[in-house]
Amino acid sequence: MEQEFLSAKQVADQFFNGECNYLKVLRLTREGILPAKKFGKSYLYKRSELEKWATNNFGSPAYYDINI
Repeated sequence: MEQEFLSAKQVADQFFNGECNYLKVLRLTREGILPAKKFGKSYLYKRSELEKWATNNFGSPAYYDINI
């Protein structure tokens, strides 16, 4: 199975469909909210890990605080 890695810009544009901007993706990553690995000065995101994160965090009712 081939892994798909995304940059922070791609996460903002493709994964969040532009609903979350690049700077917010970086902030969420630095705060440890989004799963990523630092690679030099950049972050790499696995699409499968982002999908797991979204399932875990957006499966709860809105009145639960997920710190976003």
